[in-house]
Amino acid sequence: MKKIFFLLTLVMFGIISCGKKADNGEKKLRVGLNAVFAPFEYIENGQVTGFDVEMINEIGKNLGYKVEIIDQSFDGLIPALKAGKIDIIVSGMSSTEERKKSVDFTDDYFVSKETYLRKKGNTAVTPATLSGKKIGVQLGTIQEMEAKTINGATVVPNESTVNTILDLKAGKIDAIILEKAVAEEYMKKNPEMEIFDEKPAKIGMAMAVNKGKNPELIKQINAELKKMRENEKYNELIKKYDLEKSQK
Repeated sequence: MKKIFFLLTLVMFGIISCGKKADNGEKKLRVGLNAVFAPFEYIENGQVTGFDVEMINEIGKNLGYKVEIIDQSFDGLIPALKAGKIDIIVSGMSSTEERKKSVDFTDDYFVSKETYLRKKGNTAVTPATLSGKKIGVQLGTIQEMEAKTINGATVVPNESTVNTILDLKAGKIDAIILEKAVAEEYMKKNPEMEIFDEKPAKIGMAMAVNKGKNPELIKQINAELKKMRENEKYNELIKKYDLEKSQK
């Protein structure tokens, strides 16, 4: 009986909620991401921006949240979520079966293409010659999983996509696997790279919350994603960030 009374008290005073309370009593949604994944999340003029950021800001506004962006390493996002340091991950994260053991995902909001990159003109690296080659990937991503399926290839994970690109340019690795839109953004500043293969992604990107902790927030976000597609706000963001050709 005491437990029931205590829980009712928590609900009455707003302690149990989908996110956290800001100092002024406003609902706060702490969003974890890794801002080196343009055009989805990146830093411009000292501010984190991108497709994912605008999308979650729009959803947060519609649901009455003050969105707080927390930038950190990609492989540290799920541990931060489990530790209660963030409320949701919005970072181009693929909804893999392995991750579903730790988190609950929203509906997919983007299904991409995977691209394979090499140094421009290095025709010794082809889809047929990846056995025995070193493949660079960002640690903890679906691209790392993809690389591990290549027979005879050596997978070289790195916390930073930027460092992976530097390794390719320095000849320390032979190829990189990246999400297509991200690859195209990096190629604008690194013309020494070229795409030599492309495949549809097997798994889409979704937002993640701590497993079993916030089903109501998942439900609310899925409803908002549906509304954004219906009112063309989603397509506006797709066009703004030039993502039409990167979709599966």
